[in-house]
Amino acid sequence: MKRFLCGVFVGVSVAALAMMAKQGAGQQIVQPQVIVDTPRVKMVRWVLKPGEWTPIHTHDLDHISVVIHGSTLRDVDKSGTAKENVQKTGTAVYVPATGHTHSFGNIGEETFESISIELK
Repeated sequence: MKRFLCGVFVGVSVAALAMMAKQGAGQQIVQPQVIVDTPRVKMVRWVLKPGEWTPIHTHDLDHISVVIHGSTLRDVDKSGTAKENVQKTGTAVYVPATGHTHSFGNIGEETFESISIELK
């Protein structure tokens, strides 16, 4: 059992390091601003200037994401796979809980801002 847990720890550590390396050296990590955190709802504001990244995080809850000011983002998952997408101002999407572990960065020329509403 100890070997198994050690293997899991090493695997997760390697994946996290790969994700951070994929983001690129010298990228600034920006913490989100928690606006509301009650037993039923959590609202988080993300503001990323060009070149800034979110910390690695996991989505364990259903949430709604509302884009206040769009830009082009690069999403990197725990396996190191990267996808680029354009987030358009004014869009809102429902995202089911998936346990998705990732980080995303603003690779566009405009500041990105969104509000994430988690349904507990």
